[in-house]
Amino acid sequence: MERACDNCAIPDDELVLVRRVYVSPERWDTSASEQVVESPELWCVSCVSQYPHRAVEDPGVIDEDGQDEEHELR
Repeated sequence: MERACDNCAIPDDELVLVRRVYVSPERWDTSASEQVVESPELWCVSCVSQYPHRAVEDPGVIDEDGQDEEHELR
């Protein structure tokens, strides 16, 4: 079974384990901020190149169900 990107849902064999980052730009009444989502996701190369994210440092070995010893993925 081929996995799909958790961000765009396109099937892909080369997925990267990342944490999504929501970025809010500075405004006249609010300073800039970013929020890193705790749960990791599998993203394709295209999404990694276009959207803010943080790479998961040590993803371990991910099995066919998208799980490893440290993280549970969708």
